[in-house]
Amino acid sequence: MSDEKQPALAPRRDLAPRRRGRPPRISRERIVEAARAMDPETLTMQAVAERLGVDRKALNYHVSDRDGLLELVALDVLHAEVGETSLPEGADWREATRHIARGMRAGMVRTGALFEYVRMPVGGLSTLAPAERYAETLIAAGFTEEQASRALAFLAEFVFSSARDAIMIARNGVHPQVTEIRKALESTPADEYRALRRLLDTHFQAGDAQLEFDLQIFIAGLETLLS
Repeated sequence: MSDEKQPALAPRRDLAPRRRGRPPRISRERIVEAARAMDPETLTMQAVAERLGVDRKALNYHVSDRDGLLELVALDVLHAEVGETSLPEGADWREATRHIARGMRAGMVRTGALFEYVRMPVGGLSTLAPAERYAETLIAAGFTEEQASRALAFLAEFVFSSARDAIMIARNGVHPQVTEIRKALESTPADEYRALRRLLDTHFQAGDAQLEFDLQIFIAGLETLLS
């Protein structure tokens, strides 16, 4: 063996990179808060991740894709808007019906472009509170619990539809369905479908007047049940 000193071995380097502090913690609330501050038209998962200072994949634990992200934002906005709906003190069930329908529709319309990402049913405590007070009003008026339940579902359905129509009209100037009917009628002789042509030119348009008509029919139906 040689008496020469062997060179000292270099200290082993840890191949795993060192973590410089913990990665930023995110939650669904933080994701929604960041997304709400951005334009829905250009909103992306990557943009939200960059705003939060996290990797894009970190968002997948809470939301899987852009549509899911927009739905979270839409529900958050909707709950804030609809949650402000309240019933007048001492209102009878008819007045309560009109008030909650108008208030919920107005709140839905204020969500604007985000409303197309809202899926029925709309949950959350903020939307349940007005529904709870309205249900109590119906039951106190003499409706059975089953009737009150079905009335709530019916009201939610046509208010939801009315809000969707109002947003489409605001965006396009006219309801898309009206446009399609007019196109179909252009290919038919002028002396055919006369009633439809008159209605399209005067009354066939969703809006506040349609909501009031819906409410009139709805309340009349409930009055029949009570009698």
